[in-house]
Amino acid sequence: MNIAVYCSARTAIAPECFTDARTLGEWIGSHGHTLVYGGLAMGLMEAVATATAAAGGKVTGVVPATRMERQHPANTLSIHVSSLHERKQTMEEQANLFVALDGGYGTLDEVMSALASMSFFNEPKPLLLLNRDGLFNPLMEMLGEMVRRGLMFPEVLSRINLCPNIANLTSQLEAAEKQFAATNE
Repeated sequence: MNIAVYCSARTAIAPECFTDARTLGEWIGSHGHTLVYGGLAMGLMEAVATATAAAGGKVTGVVPATRMERQHPANTLSIHVSSLHERKQTMEEQANLFVALDGGYGTLDEVMSALASMSFFNEPKPLLLLNRDGLFNPLMEMLGEMVRRGLMFPEVLSRINLCPNIANLTSQLEAAEKQFAATNE
């Protein structure tokens, strides 16, 4: 599977965020999957890519032309793009499923873009959000309100899976891995 991971490029965040990023990367690599991510040696992106590569996985970095000097040396493949829009589109097209770790407005933008693309093109893929300490609860409340007001179909909201911790997230990845294998035999 190609697993797109959206996460923070910042370093001044809680240490457990880095621990979870490394755990996810180890899972991706040890299960023979490919990480698809923003391609940079920064913050959680660096942690998940380094761990994926160290565990034997492939690493596809989608690197903006303006940040090529910061691309991660662990990238097995670097895809250079000219804009954030192209970066998001490329990651969405490459991925079989999406994971969001801790992140800010860039991560939120990527999550919403993936959700909108899946919905618009009716190509549902798993979307797992690590909901540490309720980070994504306000987003789910807002989307729920949109459903209540008839602004969004309920099935769109049901495509988002909140994971309270990294163990739950990797458990859901294992289930998705089995389903992916069964549908691609």
